Amino acid sequence: MEFIEVAGLRIGFAQRGHGEPLLLLHGLPGDSRMWRRQLDDLADEFTVVAWDAPGCGQSGEPDGAFGTNDLARYLAGFVDALDLGRPHVLGLSWGAGIALELYRIAPTVPRSLVLASGYAGWAGSLPAEAVAQRLDAYQTAARTPEVLRSWAPGWFSPAAPADLVEEMLTI
Repeated sequence: MEFIEVAGLRIGFAQRGHGEPLLLLHGLPGDSRMWRRQLDDLADEFTVVAWDAPGCGQSGEPDGAFGTNDLARYLAGFVDALDLGRPHVLGLSWGAGIALELYRIAPTVPRSLVLASGYAGWAGSLPAEAVAQRLDAYQTAARTPEVLRSWAPGWFSPAAPADLVEEMLTI
């Protein structure tokens, strides 16, 4: 794990390879460890960088409340601090939302976007009460490993190797 400071916040990241930059944005719950296999497998063609988003993994947590726009600003600063130029940006789930917001606020930063399993979000597509219920359930799950484990069947194919499922649950 490497670290860099962006706007006064410590950001953890993993980096491998040489070539055009490819930036990997994890989903929630998670951090850069979920990209371990991709970091190794893509390093022969790309400079692959997987960050720990602010508040996740080894990165610091911003003071006060922060949202997708704030995360996209940290991401733009991260790209600049690492001198990645115009990276290809791959966002998974929550990371796809951050990638879209990066493009909205700084359209010249990403060379391309790959959005995997993205969702526009609960707010705006669900009533406020449903958003509050889902957020509460998610926050409870993030603090309770047994709840996350009960969600695992919906995250993985039945053919997924048990060691991969266990690794992702550990992360």
